[in-house]
Amino acid sequence: MGLCGACVRQPPPLSQCVVAVDYGYPWSRLLTQWKYGAQPTLSHHLAQWLQTNAHWQALRAQSSVSIPIPPSAQRLRTRGYHHSLLLARALDAPGLLPHGLQRLHHTAAQAGQGRAARLRNLRGAFSVPDAARDRIAGQTVLLVDDVITTGATLHMAALALLQAGAASVSAVALARTP
Repeated sequence: MGLCGACVRQPPPLSQCVVAVDYGYPWSRLLTQWKYGAQPTLSHHLAQWLQTNAHWQALRAQSSVSIPIPPSAQRLRTRGYHHSLLLARALDAPGLLPHGLQRLHHTAAQAGQGRAARLRNLRGAFSVPDAARDRIAGQTVLLVDDVITTGATLHMAALALLQAGAASVSAVALARTP
């Protein structure tokens, strides 16, 4: 499949992305329970969807460092656990670097916003800590996330990793909005 005109003019920062399911019933309900319903143990069951995907296996084999998308400190306190980190562990993601990316500030909720607004909302939200730069430099990095709506979060996180010296950045997520 070829690239769209916008991607030809400005290539996206992600090399590739693997997603298990479309975000709809019954998956949306299960993901909501996992993320907001204080059910972190669902991580292992959710990871099984991805582990059977041939594209995930290939992406996993190509990746040298895996970094979960970090929540803001405020969301982490509210939720009580780092859901993307739990997913990365359940996936046995290669070279897991839990603190390879940090959120510099809390951002407004993304729900209901379009792609342009989401990108503006996330501008400057991610950075790579100095302690992680050596592990990322020249590596094939895999971002681990829960749901992709517009791709703005992965876009901004990938830009931060590429600016820190990653050779390439790909992503894996449980679901995407159709």
